[in-house]
Amino acid sequence: MILQFVIAALLLLLVFSVVMVTHFVRDKAQHRGNEDRRNQLNHELYDIRLKEVEDDLSQGVVVDKEAMVAELQYNLLDDIDEGKQSKQNNAQRIWVPGVVFLVLASVALYWSVGAFQEVNNWQQTLQRYPEIHKKLFEENDARPNEQELQDLMLGLRTHLANQPNDAEGWVLYSRLGRVFKDKELALDAIKKAVDVAPENPEIELEYIELKMKIGDEYSKATAPLMLKNFLQRYPDNYDAWSMYGFMALQQENFAGAVERWQKMLSLVDPKSEKAIMLSNSIDYAKKQLAQQQLAQQQSEQAAATGTQAEGVDSEQKLNTNQETAKAQASPAVVGAAYQVNITVAQQVSYTENSTLFVYAQAVNGPAMPIAAVKLPVTEFPVKVVLSDANAMMQGIKLSDHKQFIIKVRISADGTVNKTNGQWSGVSQVIKAGQKAAVNIEINQQS
Repeated sequence: MILQFVIAALLLLLVFSVVMVTHFVRDKAQHRGNEDRRNQLNHELYDIRLKEVEDDLSQGVVVDKEAMVAELQYNLLDDIDEGKQSKQNNAQRIWVPGVVFLVLASVALYWSVGAFQEVNNWQQTLQRYPEIHKKLFEENDARPNEQELQDLMLGLRTHLANQPNDAEGWVLYSRLGRVFKDKELALDAIKKAVDVAPENPEIELEYIELKMKIGDEYSKATAPLMLKNFLQRYPDNYDAWSMYGFMALQQENFAGAVERWQKMLSLVDPKSEKAIMLSNSIDYAKKQLAQQQLAQQQSEQAAATGTQAEGVDSEQKLNTNQETAKAQASPAVVGAAYQVNITVAQQVSYTENSTLFVYAQAVNGPAMPIAAVKLPVTEFPVKVVLSDANAMMQGIKLSDHKQFIIKVRISADGTVNKTNGQWSGVSQVIKAGQKAAVNIEINQQS
């Protein structure tokens, strides 16, 4: 739009210049010719009148010859000056409509292809920005709508353009980027906040968390190393250890989760609710670790005996996994139970070695599952029941949440880590105590 305006303005200026120059060159030549003819005629009239005066003088009609000649010369000069003044007045009158035309044409051009409306909206938003900012951050019950958030984002961007060293402003801008699902903007803004305030651990930790959650493959691969370096500099940062422990849980590294949660336990009051929750989580991780070790021992013993062929051993493992899946999918129901019916779209592809994860998450809450079921993929449709018996961590129950969503994901490598190419599905928001079955179709690919 700006380029179009510049090109059109230059073309208009060029046309205007050509027209005006052509007009003045032609007008100047014409006036010069007229002036020459006028001067010649005046001189001829002056000679004729001078001869008449001499004739009158010889006849005795005129007495004072010098006075008559002076008067003739004065009239000749006065006529020439009036011609010049008329020429100057005509030139001024020609310039006036040209200037008016150029101004009106420029205004019309800007109105048609310029950004008048956008600039006007921007100025109005800047006027409302302090009011919106105060409403959102000083009123406890404020519930901003999408337009208010967009206005806040525009005003904040202008503020940051004028004050680029406002670290908290960049953090807020990053969070607004996440609200509008603009990953690149969110990561770029939080990176600028880190550059502005490199010694602020809270901003750096938020940057690491964003890289883990919404970054590309390279960012997700480098985030754990950044977190380790962060913990070396801030060994008593509770939030960093919490992120580190959740990372281990996602990777099914239960030994690492126990170690990290024990470190967190040493950072809180032993009688606090956090300490109780951490103790329950440690007990849960220890049980999962014991099951892992037992399964590994059984696998090693089976491999050492050499009594089964590779194909038979694989089949037995599959049967064992299926039996374990049935036990996980159908435990004793505790609290309210939610039946989940899972189907797949026609374009979904999977293998017999794939794993199905069914888990509940809080609405607008942390990404950590509340309750989950893991089972091998056999055939669809699949029916699963979720309840408090499937809780991921002791002390955090599905029945404690008034609403939640259920997600389903097919994993090719059997791990809970989310990778590109996985198929998944998600339910609508489920209210606590819902009796109707939850129907989920796996139709989305990451």
